[in-house]
Amino acid sequence: MSTQRPTLIAAVAGALAGAATSQALRRAAAAPTGLGDDEGEPASEHKVRADDLDKELIDQLHAATLRASDSCFEIKKLCATVLVPTGTLVALFSGRRLTAAVFVSGLLVICFFWLADAVGYYYQRRLRAAMDVIWRRRAERCEEGWTPPKTSAASPLKAAFNGSMTYYALLAAPVLLALVLYTSGFIDSPATVSP
Repeated sequence: MSTQRPTLIAAVAGALAGAATSQALRRAAAAPTGLGDDEGEPASEHKVRADDLDKELIDQLHAATLRASDSCFEIKKLCATVLVPTGTLVALFSGRRLTAAVFVSGLLVICFFWLADAVGYYYQRRLRAAMDVIWRRRAERCEEGWTPPKTSAASPLKAAFNGSMTYYALLAAPVLLALVLYTSGFIDSPATVSP
């Protein structure tokens, strides 16, 4: 009986799978394809319209734009997170003394993250410009008049110096001020630092 049991289970499973496959094939054969019959007559259902294709494209571009926007926000958070440990590590490697390298490394970290954020913002603007072209194309097919909103042109300079990049200027200002105070002698490192 025990040797027949796996064979019986396999036979039942095969029969069920075969029945499910034949049902799926029957449903697929009965469903309209939208391609028409062999004589060149178009099918009456499931026609793909240009608006449907444009809407899918806009949805994809919008999703990519949101991802680019989210990455820009994450870059800003990561910059603030990396800034303090970088200064601490540089101070440890310079004999636990305050040197100009601490401030310069902080400014370099801010510049690198600023550049990465500017690249993300640039591609975000490029995606929005691509969406603008599709909106205009769809607006031409509208029955009533509609003017899509204007989006500013994407340029690397505008991407690096826009309103959202003031965050990096606000981070760099105290570090730059501390560097100026250090080089002018107002801030000094103690001669010995206890571990």
